Amino acid sequence: MGSPENIKTLIKRTFIVLGIAFAIIIISFVFHVIQINKFNQQERYYTSDTVSMDVTADIHPRGMLTDSWEKNDAFEDMVINGKIYEAVITNNSKCLLSDWQLRVNIKESCWINNAWNGTVEIHQFVDGQEKSQTIDLRDYNIGDISLDYQLAGQDLLIPLNSGDYFIYWPYTGNDSGEVPLKSTNEYSGQAYIGLILYSISGDNDLSDYVMTYHLNQSYFSGTFGTLFLVIIPAWILIMLVFAVIAWIVVGFESTMYYQSQIIDDMFAICSKLADEKDYYHKDHSNRVAKYAKKIAEAMGMDKQDCNIVYYGALLHNIGNYAVPERILSKSSKLTEEDEKIIQVHTMKGARLLEDVKSMPQAPSATLYHHERFDGTGYPTGKKGEEIPLIARIISVADAYDDISRDREYRKKYTLDEMKTFFKEKSGTWYDPFIIDVFLKIIDSIEE
Repeated sequence: MGSPENIKTLIKRTFIVLGIAFAIIIISFVFHVIQINKFNQQERYYTSDTVSMDVTADIHPRGMLTDSWEKNDAFEDMVINGKIYEAVITNNSKCLLSDWQLRVNIKESCWINNAWNGTVEIHQFVDGQEKSQTIDLRDYNIGDISLDYQLAGQDLLIPLNSGDYFIYWPYTGNDSGEVPLKSTNEYSGQAYIGLILYSISGDNDLSDYVMTYHLNQSYFSGTFGTLFLVIIPAWILIMLVFAVIAWIVVGFESTMYYQSQIIDDMFAICSKLADEKDYYHKDHSNRVAKYAKKIAEAMGMDKQDCNIVYYGALLHNIGNYAVPERILSKSSKLTEEDEKIIQVHTMKGARLLEDVKSMPQAPSATLYHHERFDGTGYPTGKKGEEIPLIARIISVADAYDDISRDREYRKKYTLDEMKTFFKEKSGTWYDPFIIDVFLKIIDSIEE
C-alpha cells in the first residue's frame, strides 16, 4: 500500500491529465464558437435570381376571387385596380432565421395601401428629393404622415413611381410568427406577408426585390455541436465523480496507511523486545525480516505474502522473553544444557502469538524456524515440506544474519564461505529450492 503522499501524487497527476484533456476540449469548443459566430454574423441576401433551398422569398398575387377589385372613387376620370400580394419567406436551413427585411424596388407606378403584419419603410423621390417614413399601415394617424399621399374615401393611397422602393420590417412580437423563423428536420419555418397595391392595370411587377437576413446556428447543433453537447457535460461529470472518488480514496488510504503504520510500529516494538536481552543480536529480527522478504520476493511470491513473511520474521524470536539473559548474552559457545533452554523460545513465542488473528502464520513462523529440512531440527522434528514455507524462508535468513556477524568465539564468514556453507547445508538443514534462490541474490541482499 502506498503512503497517502503517493496516493495524492497519483490523484494529482490524474487530475492534471483530466484537466489538460478538458482544456483541450474547451479550447476546441472556443474555436467552434468563433466559427459559429462568424457564420451567424454573416449578412446574407436573397433575390428573385438566387438559387437556394435553405432560405427562399417569393412575392406573388394571392390569386383568390376576392383578392382583386376595381376602385372608382380615387380619381374622377380614372378607375384603378386593387390587388392583394403575398410574400412568403421560407426557412429550410435548420438554423434560426433572424434580422431579416424585404426591400421591394418599384418598376411601374402604383399606390401602396396596406401591409401586414409588420411596418413599411417607404421611400419616395419627389422633384429630386427623397422622402422616407416608416408606417404601420394598419394603425396610423393621417396627420403624422409626411409622405405624399391621398385619400380615396377611407383608403390611404401612397404613390410610388419607378425608382421608389419600400422595405418591409417584420413584426417582432411573440405572436408574429415572422421573426425568428425556426427550422428543424421536421419543420420549415414560414412567414406570410400581405400587401395591397393599386395600379391602373391591376398588375404590378414586384420581381425586383432583395431580402437581407442572418442565420443563427446553435453552438450545439450539427455533428460537432452535438459532440460538444455530449462531451463537455460528460467530462465535467467524470471530473466530479473522480473528485468524489479521490476524496474517498485519500481518506481511506490515509486511514489504512496510519493503521499500517501502527501495525508496523507494534511489530517493530515486539522485535526490539525480542532482541533486547541479546547483546550479540541487536536489531537481529529487523535484519532477518528484511532478508526474508527479499527471499520471498525472489521466489515470486505476491506482495501480500511477502509482507506476511516480513512480519512473521519480525516476530520469530518473540519467545526470547522466556530465555534467561545470561544465556542470550553469553559470549562463549552455548553448552548442550544452554541449547535445551534456548529451544524453549520457539514454543513460548508460538503460544504468545496464538491469538494474532490478523496473521495466522505468525505462530508457525515462530515455532518452526529452527526445524531442519532433514528432520534434525527442533522443537518437533518436522522435515521437508512438512515445515511451513514461512519458517523455511526465515530459517535461511536467520542463518545468514548469524554467520554474517562477528561473534566472540568466531569471525564472520566471508561471502565465499557463506556460499559454501549454504551449499553444504542445502537439502539437510535448508530447503534446496530456497537455497538456490537465495544464492542468486546473496551478493545484493545487503543493499
